[in-house]
Amino acid sequence: MKARLLILLLLLGVSGWSHQVYNQQQQLRWLAHQGNVKAQYQLANSHWQQDNRTVAHYWWQRSAEQQYLPAIDNLISEFPKANDEWLRLAASAGDSTAQRQVAKNELASRDISVDEWQRRWEEATDPWLQQQVALLRRYQAARQCEMTIKVIAANQAEKERYLHFLSAVESSPFDSENWCISLKLDDSLSCVTRTERNRANCHFDTQFDKQVVLADKGIASANNRTLILTPDSSKDVIQHELGHWMGFADEYEMSELLAREFCDGHYKHKSLNIIVTEQDQRYTAAQVQDIYHRLPWRSELSSWDEIASRESDGWRLGSPENKAIGLFKADTCNAINDKQAWRPVNVSTAMKQHDTGLWPALYLKLLINP
Repeated sequence: MKARLLILLLLLGVSGWSHQVYNQQQQLRWLAHQGNVKAQYQLANSHWQQDNRTVAHYWWQRSAEQQYLPAIDNLISEFPKANDEWLRLAASAGDSTAQRQVAKNELASRDISVDEWQRRWEEATDPWLQQQVALLRRYQAARQCEMTIKVIAANQAEKERYLHFLSAVESSPFDSENWCISLKLDDSLSCVTRTERNRANCHFDTQFDKQVVLADKGIASANNRTLILTPDSSKDVIQHELGHWMGFADEYEMSELLAREFCDGHYKHKSLNIIVTEQDQRYTAAQVQDIYHRLPWRSELSSWDEIASRESDGWRLGSPENKAIGLFKADTCNAINDKQAWRPVNVSTAMKQHDTGLWPALYLKLLINP
């Protein structure tokens, strides 16, 4: 009798539990069809556990389309082939990691302009994206354009390189507060590398007073009007090339063609860090004084005889190696035999070796008081 009673109670309990589970499932389905994102997510989980992948995908997607991040995470995890779609949903839902990934993908798109890209991510919560948008704003919003620079690219897919250039400008030692920089497309842009040092030689239709060309090959270079940058141009390289615009000459050995132009005095803009004299010549005191008076950095020296030493047959140019500022040999004109280049410091600056990133305080002072 007792055994029968226990069995009856057990059957009633199982029946009641089953009925309760059934009612809960019915309620979950009803809420899911009404658009409840959590119910849609939970219903999808239930189907996934039962190996109903298609139905699970359907309800996860319904939930994800309402920007429910747990559903989006499951779609990214279980259906990776459609990751671009899920990432866009996650980005719209405010997920900062997804925002960054989608934004980076869009940088390489030819169909999205830099202005449109900026508008898309104005309200992004990801710190990296906020930095990029602020960078774009900074160089669009200069109150007075002391320097206007056009960055010439073949297409909109160069947005990441454009941002890289802006970042190099911002982190440079130069005062770029009132520089105005914008991207300009030129579908005629084409580059070859036939020059002596594999420098990029580019053809493009548009011409501006100051222009940066985003070449697809070769080695970076600069003249008084144009910087040519290549895909592997680091921030240090960009800042070195900008240094030319600021009035600094190369302190490494120039090619013979460039050295002939520069060392013979045909340089098209000022040189704050290099002067050129005859090679291995003895000078009179008056000649040394003349050289001293044409030094851009002479105000940092107390006397003309700091740049030369007295010898029996006259004066030999050059300061002691341990002197902080003076006159020191540079490699600039080494490719030709009759000229010697000189610089004010005896250290490896960014104009000699770009990856040192070293801009002596004297150089920055010369920018202010040339």
